[in-house]
Amino acid sequence: MAGTCSSAALLHVFRTADIHQTMPPLLAMTPVWQMTLIDLFTGAYAGVPGPVRAVFMLGAPLSVTAVGLWELRRLRAHYGVSVRGMLVRQGVG
Repeated sequence: MAGTCSSAALLHVFRTADIHQTMPPLLAMTPVWQMTLIDLFTGAYAGVPGPVRAVFMLGAPLSVTAVGLWELRRLRAHYGVSVRGMLVRQGVG
């Protein structure tokens, strides 16, 4: 039963590309930066030296952002899909 539930979650919750192809990279970047801000304001690495703290706090969001921006660029270059295209409203009727 647990396998069925987790596979259903993967199928229905994480299929953000069904909304628009640019959603997965955009949604990957957002929570990483949110967690970084939470760590910054809660002092999660208070006892760690400054340079190491900077690597801990900025390593993940910068690498996820780099991969997300690369994916957005690849989508635009190879498939003509862009965030701007997602925002264009289609006429009804």
